[in-house]
Amino acid sequence: MSRKFALVLFAASMLTGSAHAMTVRSSSLSHAHFPTCSEGLVKTICVCRAENNIRRHALCRSGRYCHTFNGACTP
Repeated sequence: MSRKFALVLFAASMLTGSAHAMTVRSSSLSHAHFPTCSEGLVKTICVCRAENNIRRHALCRSGRYCHTFNGACTP
């Protein structure tokens, strides 16, 4: 009985560890690590922020168009 409990506890700890690793990995791509785009065609990855105080922003990739009036990035 204690062997089964130990195995279940080990499996649960492994699942928890991998879930934590995925959470840490996804937060490494937060918008704080990228420069802010200017209005127009984007040449490198950057954050397209709205020019007014609205908290809208999008991560723009190369070749997209940043619209700073609403913080949108379109193809």
